[in-house]
Amino acid sequence: MSSATTASVLHASTGTDSEASEEPAPVVVTLWVRPLKVVALLCGLAVLVLITICLAASSWLDSNGFQQGLWYYCVSSHYEGPLPPGIPETIGCFASPWRVYFLATGALCAGTFLLDLVATTLLVIALCTRKIGRKIRLYKSAKTFFMLALLACMSGLILFAVKFSLEYREWGRRSFEFGWAFGMGWGAAVFLFGALLLLCCDRETDTIYYAEKTIEDGP
Repeated sequence: MSSATTASVLHASTGTDSEASEEPAPVVVTLWVRPLKVVALLCGLAVLVLITICLAASSWLDSNGFQQGLWYYCVSSHYEGPLPPGIPETIGCFASPWRVYFLATGALCAGTFLLDLVATTLLVIALCTRKIGRKIRLYKSAKTFFMLALLACMSGLILFAVKFSLEYREWGRRSFEFGWAFGMGWGAAVFLFGALLLLCCDRETDTIYYAEKTIEDGP
């Protein structure tokens, strides 16, 4: 009687040990952020800097001492030739005469800044969060805002170039060239395209690694 009881106890203890040994080991989850998304974030930050400079600069058009920006123009002391119609021969920087396409270009550039700011903010939040479903939604939203910012930026730059080309002869000067601020606007468009391309080519979520954590028993 006693031997049977001992056997059953041993069998029970053996079963308990086998069940304990079959318990799954703790799993360590590692979330790895893809480098392409970080590069896209840097592109978004570069766009903010470039668009800010474009909006504040007076060098959208250059012509021998005369500079024309979106909001004001500047006449230097060494300007040559007649000034555009409606511009007094006064040295300094003054508010630009009212032109519809100047205001439209400025509004589109300002819209580009706001859209890119929203896209960059969403991308930062997506990189910081650890919820996969939320990451995917934020990445998709960031791509949408980057695309809208790119369309607004290119629309403003093309509008400015086309309208100025049509009324070039009305400015009364022989040599005009697009200034460095106009070039920085196209640089912002390139960075926007790069950010959008990186997000489209990369996966919408980050790579997740699963690894078993080994627990060592003490002595």
